Amino acid sequence: MKITTNSILILFGLIGLLMVACLPVAMLTSPLFRQSQPTPDTFATLQVIVTQTMSAMTQTAPTQTSIPVTATLVPPTSTPLPTATAVSYCDWVTFVKDVTIPDGTKFAPGETFTKTWRLKNRGTCTWTPDYMLVFTTGDSMGSTTAVRLPGNVAPGQSVDVSVTLTAPTKRGDYVGYWMLRNPSGVLFGYGDRANQAFYVDINVDDLPHGIVTGNFYYPSEFNPPLNLYFENAATGEIIQFAIPEKSSTYSVLLPNGTYYAYAWAPNYNLQGAYVNESLTMKPFVVKGGQNSTGINLTDWSPYPHSRGQ
Repeated sequence: MKITTNSILILFGLIGLLMVACLPVAMLTSPLFRQSQPTPDTFATLQVIVTQTMSAMTQTAPTQTSIPVTATLVPPTSTPLPTATAVSYCDWVTFVKDVTIPDGTKFAPGETFTKTWRLKNRGTCTWTPDYMLVFTTGDSMGSTTAVRLPGNVAPGQSVDVSVTLTAPTKRGDYVGYWMLRNPSGVLFGYGDRANQAFYVDINVDDLPHGIVTGNFYYPSEFNPPLNLYFENAATGEIIQFAIPEKSSTYSVLLPNGTYYAYAWAPNYNLQGAYVNESLTMKPFVVKGGQNSTGINLTDWSPYPHSRGQ
């Protein structure tokens, strides 16, 4: 085969192309992208271009629109309160007041008294005489523990209920609780549940004074002015009272003790006295908080009476 010059040139050309193809692309392209250091004029031109570009971007940037906050008003809801259910009882008491013996009343040991309460029928059933006032707890103050109601008491009506009691013999404070009882034996009282008892509250003490009462029985149509005397049988001390004209009875307060009682009619020189059957003066005892009744001055004489036993 005859090799020509053209064939040799073509062969070297192919070898050259192959060698160029094997070189790195960066070595071939770097001269193309390399730029000369910019002059001051070039910097100014670039600054203008950047400024214009930033201005254009600012003008074309989307404006942020603030979203208005709207307050949604929730209308208030009125929740109705639960309705209270009316409570009613067949047998129910309203305590009105203490008619007698306020709380803390003082009594002498063993003194008898009557306690009265005023109660109102708050229930729906009529109270009858078969309903009872009964002692429930506390200090009974005597043997009476149940008393019948005095009559019918319709709903809304009031009634006074009473019981006779006796103060204990020892000093101190005493409270007795009472309720009503229906014919079925069920106890009831006052309060929201008809279960509260009313009570009697007393104080027992040796009171320093007692009351003395009596009649004069002066022997004429009317009594003249009198001087009334009480002589202490132990000490001889005399307590004197002036009695006005036409007074046939007396009531005085005396300290505790044993006494003789007598009176003088000054203008008539007559003495009357509380006497024994022997017509000697009879002693009597005054106890604190108690009444000494029947100390009558019956025997009138111009001569003084002797002291008896």
